[in-house]
Amino acid sequence: MGFFDRIFGHKKAQTNTVEKISTASEQAAFKNENVLKLLDLKNYIDSLMGEERYIAKSDYLEKIKEYEPVIDFFSVLQSSGMLDSFCQINGLPMAEVQNTIEAFTDIEKLIDRHNEEFITKTMIEEKEYLDNILKAVDPAISLDEDQRRAVLTDEDYCLVIAGAGAGKTTTVAAKVKYLVDKQGIKPSQILVVSYTNKAVNELKEKIRGALGIECPIATFHSTGNAVIHVNAPDEKLNIVDNSRLYFVIRDYFRGSVMQNESVVNKLIMFFASYFDAPYEGDDFNGFFNNIAKANFSTMRSDLEDFKCKIIDARTKKSVTIQNEVLRSHQEVEIANFLYLNNIDYDYEPVYPYNISYARKPYTPDFTIHQDGRSAYLEHFGISESGKNDRYSQEELDRYKQA
Repeated sequence: MGFFDRIFGHKKAQTNTVEKISTASEQAAFKNENVLKLLDLKNYIDSLMGEERYIAKSDYLEKIKEYEPVIDFFSVLQSSGMLDSFCQINGLPMAEVQNTIEAFTDIEKLIDRHNEEFITKTMIEEKEYLDNILKAVDPAISLDEDQRRAVLTDEDYCLVIAGAGAGKTTTVAAKVKYLVDKQGIKPSQILVVSYTNKAVNELKEKIRGALGIECPIATFHSTGNAVIHVNAPDEKLNIVDNSRLYFVIRDYFRGSVMQNESVVNKLIMFFASYFDAPYEGDDFNGFFNNIAKANFSTMRSDLEDFKCKIIDARTKKSVTIQNEVLRSHQEVEIANFLYLNNIDYDYEPVYPYNISYARKPYTPDFTIHQDGRSAYLEHFGISESGKNDRYSQEELDRYKQA
């Protein structure tokens, strides 16, 4: 008789595909193993949730995965409607089993809630400490709520996004002091890195100078250089100078990038879409100067794949144009998309059909040619909400109805 047959008294036809547990002792061992593991899981989760600290993902994720087989076992019982009988036979409270399964399934949500409660509670209990955490640096410094949360968060990876002058350096200095004072971390086990020498010097003044914490503080370059020297002490390496930088990048492109077709395609799309980066300043004169100097030539033109014959109005002779220049970045992006996807197009050709009462020949932005058919694309510069400050609402409504 099989395991489930023995427990629930169901007789089942024996087939060659069913793996049976041959002896009663083996059946009992299998049953007890799952029950004991479930109880062990419940105790582990209870213990974890009772911790008076911030719980990082590395503290529980790997451990919790060890219990997946036993949760699968009880989930099958639950979905098949046999959990109640199993619990009665084994003296297990069914509600406790269901709660354990639910806790396992929602473990990350439970930990997130636990951590939020810990941070909220600690911000109150450690208010005086946090108020004065950088008093030695500057008595006037007072961390705001976001900075205090960043200091108290003890996750494996913690990303803090802030603009210039928002207090990132101050937050890092406070974090280092908190780790040493409250978490018992040795200064030698904390590495502080930054991009520029100026930021590193500022961090050194605050952390080493004012706070007296002798942890290593360096730029990314010097940190990488130090790692290389540890592994290759006899090799003299320095940051490459500009005269050699071109050759380093060239060799990398030739040896790595150009050997991978998918990477090359992504690189082409990157330059097609982002080479002329949008203006990010707030000076209107600078913005219009940027637009005036912008290069609106297409990839088809830059790759010398564009030739167009026209009749010169003065000489009446055929002239070949090899430079395709459009009117805006958006139109260039459209043209590049069509070109990269092998879609034949013309830019602003004269519409071949007569339009009644038209004051001038209509020239759609793009005409697409596929399998002997033509389609017309018109690019109209409006936002997602349909707004444009160059046109009145009446003109916009008339355009959208056209």
